[in-house]
Amino acid sequence: MAACSISNVKVLTPTSDAGPEPCRVEDDLVFEVTLDVMQELKEDLLFRCMYVTDSASGKDVELESIDVGDGPGVRQGVQRFRFESSPPAQSAIEASGGPLEVAGLYLSALYRGEEFCRVGYYVRHDYDDPALQEDPPATVDWARLRRVLSEPCVTKFQIPWDTTEAAHGRKRVREEDAGLCAGGTWVG
Repeated sequence: MAACSISNVKVLTPTSDAGPEPCRVEDDLVFEVTLDVMQELKEDLLFRCMYVTDSASGKDVELESIDVGDGPGVRQGVQRFRFESSPPAQSAIEASGGPLEVAGLYLSALYRGEEFCRVGYYVRHDYDDPALQEDPPATVDWARLRRVLSEPCVTKFQIPWDTTEAAHGRKRVREEDAGLCAGGTWVG
């Protein structure tokens, strides 16, 4: 049994009186993460925001990382925090096939260097004008692009926590057992 799990990830976007607005390419990525810590942990957790430039190479770009905990350790109970990351650089977007191609982005949660959860998104960039989207200009107009994230895909891994466990390394948990997607928010 996992000592800690991500129970919810909500993608936060700039808002107006009319509700959430699409994010511009240069806007920061902002997530509200809810953790369910079933037993107190001796060390902090590490969260990383990663951008996939080439899925075949495995050389993902780390956009941001943060330690989460009480330094050291994480107390038992439900905890919520805001994770903000700089967006991928235009050069990273170009390296992943260009702004009009689909790329990947994920949050990785680690304990003692072992990944126990990954929340991934497909990322695309759409023009803010349907005419430009239908017939894109020869030169990318970055100011007119908006970032769009898919529904999340969640993968959980079994790892050894603070107690002695027979399992070494990590085992992938079936994704359909890992959570449900609902309106841009992942519920686990």
